[in-house]
Amino acid sequence: MKATDISEVARTAGVSTTTVSRVINGVTTVSPENRRRVLVAIKQLKYRPNPNAQRLAAGKANTVGLVIPRYEGIFNSYFALEVIKGIGTSAERIRCDLLLHITNGKTIPARSAVDGLIFLDIYGCEELLDDVLNQDIPIVVVNHRLEDLPVSYVAVDNILAAERVVGYLVGLGHRDIATITGDLKTQAGLDRLDGFLKAVKARQLVMRDAYVQVADFGLPSARKAMEVLLKLSDRPTAVFAASDDMALEAIQTALDKGIRVPEELSVVGFDDNPIASHGRVPLTTVRQPLQEMGRQALEVLVQQMGGKKRNPTQLLLPTELVERQSCRQTWIEAR
Repeated sequence: MKATDISEVARTAGVSTTTVSRVINGVTTVSPENRRRVLVAIKQLKYRPNPNAQRLAAGKANTVGLVIPRYEGIFNSYFALEVIKGIGTSAERIRCDLLLHITNGKTIPARSAVDGLIFLDIYGCEELLDDVLNQDIPIVVVNHRLEDLPVSYVAVDNILAAERVVGYLVGLGHRDIATITGDLKTQAGLDRLDGFLKAVKARQLVMRDAYVQVADFGLPSARKAMEVLLKLSDRPTAVFAASDDMALEAIQTALDKGIRVPEELSVVGFDDNPIASHGRVPLTTVRQPLQEMGRQALEVLVQQMGGKKRNPTQLLLPTELVERQSCRQTWIEAR
């Protein structure tokens, strides 16, 4: 059965196709009588407007470009998949299309194809962001604070989260606490290290240089860092790893060396990846609201696209420490 088109609606209503289009798109300059005739014809013919045609008529694509920095394992990244899930479910709810764009830091979607952009972090895309700021296009950045630029962002307070991890471990009696960092080229990696060091200093703990092992969020780097820590004569009683993947690899490395977790070593991760609760030792970790970050990022962007927000919206969402079985009081405290 042939679908009814806009010209048939116009003939039935006795008006032009332009008038039909104006009624469909809510233009207020149409006379009440013509509007009534068009609506009657639409109902009589059971006409369903083409969403793409409506968007073009309104001069809007109703499409958001999701710009994702290209890095190895992007589609195996728990962080990326959860944020995309949050953006995607919110987009479905408000009937907004997503254009996924993987970039090497030099390209973005064509301006004519999108009404706004969400950057899934800006690692490697700093110059690209500067270029986009000179264009008339709404932007929201996820997972990166940009307090020195007029840009909206939605992130978590990584510094405060790391401070709370140290406070938690100190509360269990630990004084010799080490960290395995994330990639220090990323803001998340740097902030989690800064928060760790700030908390150690505030509590006047002894900070040995070897207790800061620089890694890159990858498993090989985490294993190498843990092997160094375990060889120390004054090895730590607790380790804070900047991601769950690294924390689980650190636990596995310790178990392979015959060191019991948590009896001889406490470990805390970051992310609350589902695998954290299913390892050989269920992992105590920091939960960050990744889907909520994605959802709020899209909501902020849609407000900007609709002209409802002039000033940047800058949100830091709270994290939560999730206690499982990878930490315990030190033997000295437990006595």
